[in-house]
Amino acid sequence: MRNPVRTEADAFHIVVGSTAVLVASVILGALFSPLVGFALLGGAVAGALIWEIATVDPDHRRPLREAAALGRQTGTAGRKRVLVVANRTLTTDELRAELLRQAAEGTELHLVAPILASRAHYIASDIDRELADARDRLRDALAWADENGVALTGRVGDPNAALGAIEDELRRSCAHEVLIATLPPAKSNWIEAGILSRLRAELDIPVMHIVADPDRLARGGAPSGDAPRRGAHW
Repeated sequence: MRNPVRTEADAFHIVVGSTAVLVASVILGALFSPLVGFALLGGAVAGALIWEIATVDPDHRRPLREAAALGRQTGTAGRKRVLVVANRTLTTDELRAELLRQAAEGTELHLVAPILASRAHYIASDIDRELADARDRLRDALAWADENGVALTGRVGDPNAALGAIEDELRRSCAHEVLIATLPPAKSNWIEAGILSRLRAELDIPVMHIVADPDRLARGGAPSGDAPRRGAHW
């Protein structure tokens, strides 16, 4: 949604237009029927709201897209590079199968593991346990990648916000695609917080979504090598 009043001219046009519609509604209501006047006024208000919602503000910033564009400008030309966003799903067969597939195509993979801090721990700035968990998962993922010949680099993300961590990585280096692995919708804080929808809405590069559940795998629910459940590229 754009800001309708960006200049004095915008304010003047809004005042004049609103006054004209109000006067016309009063005149029509007096000449014909009050319902006609109300209908004109209601239609004008509804039309203004629809236009306001549908119009894109040219001044609206898209920090994720801007970060990705900057990363592509400063990045070196070469292989396709994918930014992988994952934390609890790092040990799942779904994600690892996709990483193997990408690596077989010669893709360069870089991983960011945003810290999953609880609200209470975040407010208290007590994220030591979450930081240790993220580092352990990242270390295991890098060790697995090395054993399987997958070109994977990575780092733990900014503890302040997952979107901030993703934005930082996009800005640091070139990414031609983003691969985000989340828990199922009923369990995923990232989906609930709108991170996936923000990535798809803001970025002008493909965004692949993989759904994986480490709890299901821990119970022995899926054999190794299952094909990943992938969302469409966006």
